[in-house]
Amino acid sequence: GWTVRGIEVESEGDINITSVWGTGDLSEKPVGLTAVRLKVHLDVEGATAAELDELVAHAGQWSPVLNTVKNPVSVTLARA
Repeated sequence: GWTVRGIEVESEGDINITSVWGTGDLSEKPVGLTAVRLKVHLDVEGATAAELDELVAHAGQWSPVLNTVKNPVSVTLARA
């Protein structure tokens, strides 16, 4: 019974780029993003604020992309 007019995801993250691609400061440090923050802007007619909060929580729990980022995953890298 909802009318979805728009969904926008705002993202920001923390990254130290001093050693990107193995150049610059090569001292021991995390390479890549160390934190990611997402905000979802929903333009939905017919849904209460509580229902929208539940929708966002549901999407966060079941999104394959978000869960791949949040949870450790085995990755291999090889020359083809």
